[in-house]
Amino acid sequence: NFDSYRGAIPYVRIFNGTIEPGMTAQFMSTGKLREITEVGHFVLKRVPAKRLETGDVGYIVAGLKEIKELQVGDTITTKENPAHKVLPGYKEMKPMIFSGLFPIVSDDYERLRDSIEKLQLNDASLAYEPETSTALGYGFRCGFLGMLHMDIVRERLEREFDLNLITTVPSVRYEILKTNSDIIEIDNPTKLPLAGEVEEIHEPYVAAEIISPSEYMGGLMKLCQNKRGTFVNTHYFSEQRVQLKYELPFSEIVFDFYDKLKSVSRGYASFDYEHIGFRPGPMKKLDILISGDAVDALSIITDRDSAYSKGRELCKSLKEVIPRQMFEVVIQAAIGSKIIARETVRPFKKNVTAKCYGGDITRKRKLWAKQKEGKKRMKQIGKVEVPQEAFLALFKVDQGK
Repeated sequence: NFDSYRGAIPYVRIFNGTIEPGMTAQFMSTGKLREITEVGHFVLKRVPAKRLETGDVGYIVAGLKEIKELQVGDTITTKENPAHKVLPGYKEMKPMIFSGLFPIVSDDYERLRDSIEKLQLNDASLAYEPETSTALGYGFRCGFLGMLHMDIVRERLEREFDLNLITTVPSVRYEILKTNSDIIEIDNPTKLPLAGEVEEIHEPYVAAEIISPSEYMGGLMKLCQNKRGTFVNTHYFSEQRVQLKYELPFSEIVFDFYDKLKSVSRGYASFDYEHIGFRPGPMKKLDILISGDAVDALSIITDRDSAYSKGRELCKSLKEVIPRQMFEVVIQAAIGSKIIARETVRPFKKNVTAKCYGGDITRKRKLWAKQKEGKKRMKQIGKVEVPQEAFLALFKVDQGK
């Protein structure tokens, strides 16, 4: 818990020895030393006590003003009677999907950092690191356990800390086998090395288990096949109930797989999965260019077969949300240097010949040529502001797949 006056307050269980006010606490993960000013128990609220002994569950006030000094699962000992090793059994949660959180108002960056730190005190599975985007400015790349976890964290940040945020499209972790045999892991498409340095891209796979009434088996199998699933086996519990086992790319079930599963089975199917490692796949990086400039926050990694359809749909969606300018705005989807889709936002057009009443056509042509040159210069120096709705277009493309 975090108290504005007392700082971060860890909740603890005493495995050995006693802790009293006046002792010096040592946090073994960071090595920090802090004087203990109060200890106590929980009886619906915090109740101060003289000491905490073996077997007690309580809290420690040690004036931890910086949240980074305290980690969930840390082993706390005392300077007076130090422990020699960390307590076993605590396993750090590993994030499964990653998304960027950026404040709409750039001045809220420090508030966002403090808010995420406070939220991490009671959510040990939340991971974050600073990130910079040319389109969105300064923000954080956050790791979550799943889409529901991401929605809850974003909702809490907006409601409890009064922040307005832009969320980029979630991605999973990929393993990259480079041409020099090095293997690296990336959680952001912008970190993908150049095409000439990549030998293979390995994507995470899950072993999926679906239990459903047998009458919906055909629709469920079609859904899994559309998500690039590999059939494993079928097991009938009875004539009315069947178990399907598939191996699916994790990136295909992140967005809307569960919703479509419930829709196909009318809510009767259940879904469970576990991770089974990484496998090579025909993955490509899809870039979005607006007026010739790549927007890093809109880049995604997708399979080669669906890259064309995703690029085309994304360009169409962006055309609807990017406002018209006084010059032509070109939206392109590209894989490497190859353009695979294009849409154009038409410019506003002023009627420069309105003042001409009759007369020779050459005068009108001269005005049109002058207008064309002006728009050409404006296109070279003009900038297109990407609205928040453009990032939501990525979600719509995946949901419509």
